[in-house]
Amino acid sequence: MNNLKKNVLIGFNIHPLWLSGTDLESFLSPLRDNGLRSLEFEVDSNLPGWEQFEPLMESCSDIGMEICFHAPYRPHYSLYDFCGIRRDEICNINKPLWSLADSWGVRNNFRTEIVVHGATLHQSHPDSSTFRSQEESQGKVTKEKLREDTKGFITWALETFPNLTIALENLDVTKPGVIKFGQRREDVLSLVTEIDHPRLGICWDMGHDIRHGVTEDPSKEWLEHVVHVHVHDIDNNGEDHFPLVFNKVPNEHWIQLLMDAGMEGTITLELKGGNLINWELERINYALAQSIKTINEVIT
Repeated sequence: MNNLKKNVLIGFNIHPLWLSGTDLESFLSPLRDNGLRSLEFEVDSNLPGWEQFEPLMESCSDIGMEICFHAPYRPHYSLYDFCGIRRDEICNINKPLWSLADSWGVRNNFRTEIVVHGATLHQSHPDSSTFRSQEESQGKVTKEKLREDTKGFITWALETFPNLTIALENLDVTKPGVIKFGQRREDVLSLVTEIDHPRLGICWDMGHDIRHGVTEDPSKEWLEHVVHVHVHDIDNNGEDHFPLVFNKVPNEHWIQLLMDAGMEGTITLELKGGNLINWELERINYALAQSIKTINEVIT
């Protein structure tokens, strides 16, 4: 395994749809000029255009980009009840996708990170009725159960995929009918330190903190455990995953705290392309390049 120690890379969460009307090198060139070095792929075989993902990974690697990953997290892949009757089901549906990511851990020039969400119970999702007990369907699922499911899955993944560094993310605010583990910094940090594995750390989503109303700087212990970062901005309606143009998230200040703490990992500009559907193409391209530049100015 080629697993050289690294400092900090700037990443972007890519999807084939970003290349609509252009080619890979033309799209990436202005971003690379401003410091982009890594691309984050969500591994979810139910995503539209999934058949294009692996060829795109290869193309990105061919032009010198590093590859990192976001584990599947939508309801079909929920980690809920991993420590119960769904363990085999969860392992079976996740293993092919995690194995794909793990294969890049051999090929990348340094460690390969994969972001994972804590266990989530989607109470209104049709699939949930097949594995929820009557008590749980009445909203009595505890966060402690979800914590144990998350711990069990991460422990299994660390044993099964030796070429991956796992980053447990602090999650966004919940929607009605959803129960999550990992929304609070202290919950994420507590589990990461309890498992205490050299290939496990935190994915700090800075925008999620702001959406929760958390504006204070994190603890030294939190900063020392961050191995991956998601940065994005929040628009005037409170929606997140925008380029860094609204100044609603103290991304630069918090990134500097990470630099001061000696972080090593990837800082990914994590956007939702659908948020930009009404933006002019020129505005989109400028905002992406400037966002990457903003991150780069802090880390250099």
